[in-house]
Amino acid sequence: MKIELTEDINVTSGTMYCVRVDDSAIKWFVQRESAEKFYNEIISDPNILKPLRNILKSEEINVPLEETNQ
Repeated sequence: MKIELTEDINVTSGTMYCVRVDDSAIKWFVQRESAEKFYNEIISDPNILKPLRNILKSEEINVPLEETNQ
């Protein structure tokens, strides 16, 4: 896994900072300090990049088959 902190300068939108993992942008920042903080969090614990799914509600329902229309 390659983790990068980049500075992207655009004529129209100005300077933005990006944290990239394996050449894919993960999160954009306006402030460099915030980008560096996020970068350091990933370096210290790469598990924060793993997706997290919390099931808020779940229910299994049975749907009866309809009879053939005649």
